[in-house]
Amino acid sequence: MKKRTKVHARKGVSLPEILMALLILALAVLPAVGTFSKYYGVATRQMDQEIALKLGEAVINVLMTVNYTRLSQGLIPSIPLNVQLPSGAYAGSLDFSGLEATGTSVLIGKVNYGISASIVPVFRAQNIGTPHSDALELKFYQELPGPGNVPPGLIASYSCFDDLVAVNVSVSYGPGAPIRLSTFRTDMTR
Repeated sequence: MKKRTKVHARKGVSLPEILMALLILALAVLPAVGTFSKYYGVATRQMDQEIALKLGEAVINVLMTVNYTRLSQGLIPSIPLNVQLPSGAYAGSLDFSGLEATGTSVLIGKVNYGISASIVPVFRAQNIGTPHSDALELKFYQELPGPGNVPPGLIASYSCFDDLVAVNVSVSYGPGAPIRLSTFRTDMTR
């Protein structure tokens, strides 16, 4: 009689099978990690840009409340800035030298935000009591041509004998291009 040998059932996984499973898993996961990393970088840059925009808007709002005559003549040495952001409060100052200003840099997270501003005279009014034809004139036209391709017509015009300045704010951050905001301010006291 022949003696039968007993075959044992295999227990566990061999090293080559483990290495093959890890290779397949790595080939599936690595592209996903790279994609996630790319989109995380885009989202971070957008968040940095949004914070820079909010800082610029806050500075514009402060400059719109400053005494017009002192602002337009560069007679303001320093303006306190108290800005509320979702990450907390920021307190600093905007220091003027004539019509140009630089602000205290702001460190939010790992990004350093630099604030600067300038006041640019656009129009200087003459003495309103003296007859003259020098006024800032604003004209509003129809947006689209009228019936029969008639050129756009004048809707309204406004002549302003008041001073007008441009208020420009720039917020630089990281490697991105700075955020630039501009608005106009006039002296409506006359």
